[in-house]
Amino acid sequence: MKFRRQQDLQVDSQKCNITDIATVSPTEMLVCDFDQCKVNLMDSTAGGVVASVSVPSGPWRICLVNERMAAVSVTWNKVQFIKLGRGSLTLDRVLEVSKDILGITTLENSLVTSCIGPPCVEMMSMDGKVKYTLDNQKAGREVFEKPYFMASSMDGFIYVTDSGTNTVTKLDSRLNMLGTYTDSSLHDICGIISISRDQLLVCSLDKHSIVLLNTHTGNTTVLLGEQDGLKKPYALTYCHSQRKLFVAPFHNTTHIQVYKPRP
Repeated sequence: MKFRRQQDLQVDSQKCNITDIATVSPTEMLVCDFDQCKVNLMDSTAGGVVASVSVPSGPWRICLVNERMAAVSVTWNKVQFIKLGRGSLTLDRVLEVSKDILGITTLENSLVTSCIGPPCVEMMSMDGKVKYTLDNQKAGREVFEKPYFMASSMDGFIYVTDSGTNTVTKLDSRLNMLGTYTDSSLHDICGIISISRDQLLVCSLDKHSIVLLNTHTGNTTVLLGEQDGLKKPYALTYCHSQRKLFVAPFHNTTHIQVYKPRP
């Protein structure tokens, strides 16, 4: 697909540090503002914040648990659950965890998280009981260095981007390694989403591009770059009903960039 830039969506009149975004419905998405320690519910059609809730500390990543609940990784070893209402956000329970996590996603009614001290990926129950762990020692090699972002796919796999090793790692539901992907187009990689079976979109921060990764063939295609107005893409989400790609630039921004496939 080739994409065409649409009108940006304004998040705030003041610059904010957007660390993650996630589609909630055909018209709304969640936005993590790290500097203001807030999670915002944003209108993804017209822009603007519909609702906002303060979290205990800076929010890193966000994922949907179900249509009524989201989970946010926040600094100082916590996962904050947030209830989603009609145009509203409400703090739910806080889950204390043993590590200061960054990446977070869900799979088979479990939380999957990543951390960097030391780098590892863990799968745990919704009440925090660890089921599986994958670190460099267990893998037998330096797989992870900076596993900052994660995504789960509709066919039951987990993908981890590592901006230190410039790789995307594929894991199964027990955190067994199934493959590692790397390419010259993937450098200082951050945000990742699964858009269909075997297809991922990945933010290549230093390359100022969005890369399509086919996990079946291992092939990569640069979909968007500086010529399309991208500069340091950090996080992204895709709305299938609107057929729009939303991209949050790295640090100090007031807008989210919007792209739509060309006819």
